[in-house]
Amino acid sequence: MHKKRLLLVIVIAIATVSSLIVWNYSISPISPQYYKNISRDTHTTEEAEVLKTAESLNYSSIISRERFIGSAERDAYLHPGTYLDYTSPNFIDSEVINYYSTRYDDLQGKTDPKHITLTYQANVTKRSDFRIFNSPPPEGSTWRNVTLVLSSPDGSFYTRNIGFMEFFYKNQIEYQVTDRNFDFNFSNCYVIEMNLTYNEVYAPTAGFFVTTEQIVVLDRDLSPVLIGISTGMAVS
Repeated sequence: MHKKRLLLVIVIAIATVSSLIVWNYSISPISPQYYKNISRDTHTTEEAEVLKTAESLNYSSIISRERFIGSAERDAYLHPGTYLDYTSPNFIDSEVINYYSTRYDDLQGKTDPKHITLTYQANVTKRSDFRIFNSPPPEGSTWRNVTLVLSSPDGSFYTRNIGFMEFFYKNQIEYQVTDRNFDFNFSNCYVIEMNLTYNEVYAPTAGFFVTTEQIVVLDRDLSPVLIGISTGMAVS
C-alpha cells in the first residue's frame, strides 16, 4: 500500500514538473533566429538556362490556379504593409522565390516574427532517357501509394515520398491531370527538381510553415511535358 502511494506521488510529481516545463517554455521569450539559403545547383550555362526557363513558366495557365492561395490582389501579398499573415504558393516560380526572399529581408530583425527560415534548392539534370512512375499499392487496396520512383542517370532507380503531389501531363492539345498509377518515359529531356520551404515563428506555439516540392520535365526544346507539384501550409 505504501509502495502504491509512493508510486502515485512520484507520477504526480513528474507530471507536475513536466507541466511546469511546458508552461515555462510557452511563456518564455524566444531569441531571434534568421536563416536564408537559395541554392541553384547548375554546372553549365545550358543547365542555368534550363532552370531559368523552369522558373519562368506560366504555371497558372497550366494548372489553372493563381500564384498564391488567399488572394489574387497583388497589393495584398507583395508589399510589407499589406502582407497576408499566412501566404502559401500553388507552385514555384521566380516570382514566388522573390516574394519570400523579399518578405524575409523586410521582416528580418523586426519585433515579429522571432524566427524566419527560407530555403530554396533546385537542381537540373540532362537525360537521354528518363522514367518516372507512381509505385502502385498492393492489389485490392483502396489507398493511394505516395512513393514516386525515378530513374537515375546510371540506369538505377530511386524513390521519393511525394505525399499528395499532383502531376500535369501535356497531351497533344492541353495539360491534363494524370491518373493515380502513371508511368512515363521520356528521351532527350531535362529534369528539374525544386524545393522551397518558408516559415515564420512568433512564439513557441504560434507560426506558419510552408513547403512546396516541384518536378518539371522539359523536352529538348525546353517545353514542359510533365509537371508535378506538392504544396502545403501548417499554422499553429
